[in-house]
This record gives sequence, C-alpha cells and structure tokens, in this order.
Amino acid sequence: MRVTLNQLSKHFGPVKAVDNLNLEIGEGEFMALLGPSGCGKTTTLLTIAGFYKPTAGEVRFNERVVNELPPRKRNIGMVFQSYALYPHMKVLDNIAFPLKVQKAPRHIWQERARKVAELLEIDDLLDRLPGQLSGGQQQRVALARALVREPDLLLLDEPLSNLDAKLRITMRAELKRLQKDLAITTIFVTHDQVEAMTMADRIALLEAGRLQQVGAPEELYHSPVNLFVAGFIGTPPMNFLKAKITEEGELTGEGFRLSLRKEMRGHIAGRRVEVIIGVRPEHVTIGTGETEGEVYVVEPLGRDVLVTLKVGSATLKALTRPEETPKAGERVKLNLLGGKLHLFDTETGQALLKERNEG
Repeated sequence: MRVTLNQLSKHFGPVKAVDNLNLEIGEGEFMALLGPSGCGKTTTLLTIAGFYKPTAGEVRFNERVVNELPPRKRNIGMVFQSYALYPHMKVLDNIAFPLKVQKAPRHIWQERARKVAELLEIDDLLDRLPGQLSGGQQQRVALARALVREPDLLLLDEPLSNLDAKLRITMRAELKRLQKDLAITTIFVTHDQVEAMTMADRIALLEAGRLQQVGAPEELYHSPVNLFVAGFIGTPPMNFLKAKITEEGELTGEGFRLSLRKEMRGHIAGRRVEVIIGVRPEHVTIGTGETEGEVYVVEPLGRDVLVTLKVGSATLKALTRPEETPKAGERVKLNLLGGKLHLFDTETGQALLKERNEG
C-alpha cells in the first residue's frame, strides 16, 4: 500500500506537533520517521493510524483519503514501544487476539497465529505467558500479533528501545529481513539514527514538527541540506567551525586557514563573509595538513580511536587508527580536506556547497 501525507498538520492548542508535512511512502517501502524527542514523529504515526484526526491536510492510502476512517477499518498492524501484551493470556492467544476480535473461526485464528509464530521463530513459546518471556521474545510476540491480521501497513513505534544493546543489533537485522520477505509497507518511528540508517530504505528527518530532509540514509549522511541534518546524522557527530571567506576564496578562522582548490574558490568568493564549516571526524586526518591543534582527550573505541582536539577555542573530533594515535597534550598537524567539506550559511543554516578533495 502507498501512503501519502498531503500538507498534514496536527495541532494541540497552540502547539504545532506536525506542521504542513508532505511525504509519500511507496508500496513495500521501509520508511523511518527520525528525530529528537518532541519532533512530531509519533504524532505523525498515530495520525496515520487514525488515533488522531488531522488538524489540516490529508492522509491517503493509495488514492483513498482516510481522515475519517477509524483505526479498526484501516487494516494496519501496529507495534508499540511497551509491546502492550495481555499478561493473563498465553502467547498463542496474544498473537491471535486481533482475529478473535473479528470473530474469526477458531481453526482460522489458530492456524494463522501458529503460522506467523513459526515465521518469527517463537512457535515453541505459544503456551507461555508474557511474564515468562525475555524482552526479545515479547517483542517478537507483539510483532506477530501485528502481522497475524495480514495488514496492508505496518506501523512500528520505537519497538526496539526496551531491548539491550546486543539484542537490538540482532533484532534490527531480523526485522529488516522480515519486512523485505513480506514486502509490507512499513513506517518505523525512532530517535536512534543508527536504527534508521541501518534499517530504512529512506529516512524522513523531523524537527519541531517540520520535515527537514527525506532521502536514502547515505543521502542524508553525505549531502545534508542544513546544519540540523548534518549534526543529527552521524556518530560521532559532524564537527562545526566558524570561518570567514577571504577575497581569494580561502576559509580562515581562529587557529586555521584552509586553501580550497582554485576551481572551487570562484563559487564562494564574494558571496558571503562568514560561513560554518562542517567536517566529519572520519575525514579529519591527524599528522599532516595546514591546520594545527592540541590533543585534548583520547578515547579508544577498539577498531578506531576518537581524538578530541583544540583548534583555537573550538573543539574538533577526529577518528584515527590505534597505531596512529597521538598523546594528550601533543600538538599535531590536521588535514580537514581529506574527505567531504560542507559549508553552511550562518543565518539560515542551509548548505552552501560541499568540497571534495581526494588527495
């Protein structure tokens, strides 16, 4: 099923939880609604589900406007953060509950519940109560209950947030595989950008009720349209430095001066006086370059080492290999042009250009 949000708004008094949102989710697509707490992602999901009525705009399922359609008639499956399992019911009855409500014959709901339980590899748990299950098993039961009704649309509201870190990694992969195997249009709400990046076909990043950018994970990572997207996507987050543009097109700031390639200087020279430079930690090379910084903190991460440096009064983070790690207090040369350099407007926060230098 294709889902279209056309100028969708949801207000709670003076609070604009969702503000003029335009978004299309393709048939069979896995779409993540990503953003910080209070950005409007769960409100959007609940409006799509029918629990909230839009203040303005439309929700369309294929070509049908469903604004007035109650949740029970939308043929959706939904998994909540809390799982919301019935503690007095065995797993089989929890999974089959939506079919029982529809008064499906006993042999039908038993067959479909057992089939979806087998798909999720919990068919050996059907006689247990929820209190006898681990967090991962409860998550699978909740997902099975959503799938048993064979929905056209699957809505997931942070279903992995209650799991421990190791189990979250396992369940991310299994949920992604399951979604592809079933080809169900899925909308996944999360505040965890790693979950969104690893699982979704596309990400819609929200902030203060407004859509900031929508695209494939690699698009948001490599080509952020503004400072918010650049700072939210990526772990560790992107470094930002204030800089001035000289008449020659160079970028200067406290403790650094960057010489861009000649063909790029003409694009920015004379356009603006001040900009914000963005560079990701993995694109900061320690040991060479025209910038100098002092090593402030060294954090071993196993495969990589995260180094925090002081450049003037600014703080900069770099990822390096263990064998190349400098010591705290050491002054080192830095190359900020080893990957993709981003420039942002200081007033609007919008992206200006991205400089790529492979050498």
